Amino acid sequence: MMSHSPARREEMDSSQRADVLDALDRSLAIIEFAPDGHILEANDNFLNLMGYTRQEVVGAHHRLFCTAEDAADRAYLAFWHKLGDKGEYDSNEYRRIAKDGRSVWLRATYNPILGDDGRVRKVVKFATDITEDKLRNAEFESKLDAIDRSQAMAEFDLDGIVLTANDHFLATMGYPLDQIVGRHHRMFCDPDYARSDAYGEFWARLKSGEFMLGEYRRLARDGSEVWIQASYNPVLDAAGQPYKVVKFATDVTESRARNIEFQGKVNAIERSQAVVEFDLSGSILAANDNFLALMGYRRDELLGQHHRVLCDPAFVTSAAYRDFWNALARGKFFIDRFMRIGRHGQKVWIQGSYNPVLDADGNPYKVVKFATDITAEVEREAHIAEQANAMAAAIRQLDGSIRSVVDNTRDAKGQAQTTRGEAESGTRAIGDSTEAMQAIRKSSEDIAEIVGVIGEIASQTNLLAFNAAIEAARAGEHGLGFSVVADEVRKLAEKSADATRQINRLIVESQRRIDSGAQVADKAREAFGRISEGVVSTTRAVEDIASATESQLDTAQHVVGLISALTDSASARREAQVAASQ
Repeated sequence: MMSHSPARREEMDSSQRADVLDALDRSLAIIEFAPDGHILEANDNFLNLMGYTRQEVVGAHHRLFCTAEDAADRAYLAFWHKLGDKGEYDSNEYRRIAKDGRSVWLRATYNPILGDDGRVRKVVKFATDITEDKLRNAEFESKLDAIDRSQAMAEFDLDGIVLTANDHFLATMGYPLDQIVGRHHRMFCDPDYARSDAYGEFWARLKSGEFMLGEYRRLARDGSEVWIQASYNPVLDAAGQPYKVVKFATDVTESRARNIEFQGKVNAIERSQAVVEFDLSGSILAANDNFLALMGYRRDELLGQHHRVLCDPAFVTSAAYRDFWNALARGKFFIDRFMRIGRHGQKVWIQGSYNPVLDADGNPYKVVKFATDITAEVEREAHIAEQANAMAAAIRQLDGSIRSVVDNTRDAKGQAQTTRGEAESGTRAIGDSTEAMQAIRKSSEDIAEIVGVIGEIASQTNLLAFNAAIEAARAGEHGLGFSVVADEVRKLAEKSADATRQINRLIVESQRRIDSGAQVADKAREAFGRISEGVVSTTRAVEDIASATESQLDTAQHVVGLISALTDSASARREAQVAASQ
């Protein structure tokens, strides 16, 4: 072994120290302070790091790099007392302020340099910029805090033993922390699953460092089912080997139940309706069996084709069709009746809705159409409309006939009222004739009485004439003249008696005929009375018929109006259907 003189060894040690200091100066930020904290020197690394020139820092105090609050704190005074007065070493991570005001984090050592008298001559600071690491760690810690606040988190060793868990995990599973730490993960699983090979493979893959992500069924403390969206994350040590597993989980029990319900509804729609999907340009992406059966296509015949294959060619070339797809691409939905063309050219009427589906940013990316076959219903409505039109025409004819009946009824009503007046006049005339006959009979009776008196006078005269003839006969010649007169008087009395008897017979015959005429007049009056009553009844019936006929006319006109409205509505609906199909 080569030996060196003391001078040579000192020279070599000095050279090595210089090399070391030079290496430190190139790699570290270095600054020197007086014991009271005033700056003596700073290397380029430090100056570049803090943004100052040498002239700006030499002679200034160390507080130049601190906030005013930190510099005024007692701990700052204690810090320099420890370095400058006691000569004690200090090492830590420090926050300092650069010239431009930004925060600079340093991992530094403050090294007091002692003189021969044991007193501090200066303090040398060696520093490394750890600002980026500090910010990265702060961000990482913030993210962990955010995850801890928002998600259930648990840690396991590689065998599945619980190491710790946060409050969210404990609340989700219903356990206090002391009841799960030290126990195996299988406590959260269905016993059959925990005994399965799949569960053993699950932990074997985690132990090998494989990341696991998915939805998992777990059991809470009360036995209720909990579904979680979780990731199992193996944590690696410095050598890259797994040493524990951190689990982040979100309780998706409610959303899964909603999704199951939603999927059930979708499946129900799939079973009951025709469903087809399009991209925003109108190309067919998918179609269910109901849609294929409705339109008569096979799936391979339809997928990739444009929606226009299902439409009338005249409609496809229209501006309305272009606007229809432009509106769907903007997110507008349509629901209406549409006429489409099946594979064999048949018209198919559907009650359909075109529904734009939005992505996570709220932008449409496809269109789903739900449809129900209403061809039979549309054809039935068309048939009903035709029948309604025919019925309207028939009722219009009926309306004309009823109008004629109304006019005739009004004429009959007028004639009945005229007849009624005439019957009443006839009744009054017969009444008047009856009264006249009664007056004539009374006059006949008076005449009969007078004739009776005349007859009695004639009888007395005849008797007197007979007596006078007797007396004349007794008188002989002297009574001859008187006898002639008496005989003439007797003859006249006999003629008067005969005339009286004839008058009596005529009067009796007249009375009999008057009585017969009175009876006939009474019967005629009664007949006219019944005729008048019948005419009144007939008039009332005709008036009722007229009223009922006019009401029927109003009803017929109302029915015509309703049928016309129905026909107009059916026509408007058909026009809307035609417009919708275009």
